Amino acid sequence: MRPALRRVACDESGQAMVLVAIFMLGLMAVAGLVADGGMLLVQRRDLQHTADAAAAAGAMQLDQATYRATGGSVIALDASAASGAAIAYLIGEDGTDYAVRVDGTRVEVEVSRDASTAFLRVLGIAQVEISARSVAEPRFGIWGGP
Repeated sequence: MRPALRRVACDESGQAMVLVAIFMLGLMAVAGLVADGGMLLVQRRDLQHTADAAAAAGAMQLDQATYRATGGSVIALDASAASGAAIAYLIGEDGTDYAVRVDGTRVEVEVSRDASTAFLRVLGIAQVEISARSVAEPRFGIWGGP
């Protein structure tokens, strides 16, 4: 009976299966993190596009009286129209919190929302807050750039 017990105790078959199972769990966890990270980056990029577009919409609202009175040499924003244009653009974005600030020379838009995850839900992280900020200033004429 001793030789049979010794044979069973020294039998190493099946050890590779345990290692494969452990490594597969690790590989699936990394793949899930990569997939969620990519989805979060895409959602963040879309949010940045929204902030950029809202700021640009606001920066297009010029104070016509100042522009005409100075012969086009001074560009100033119509603060209420700029704020209204930026907010009107952002109203269609469901689940997005926003703040719009306008002074005489620029429009600043900050937006944030909760982005959903897929694989991180297993760890209890169902949503991650993402945010974006954009500033736009009015320009006139043709600008050649640096």
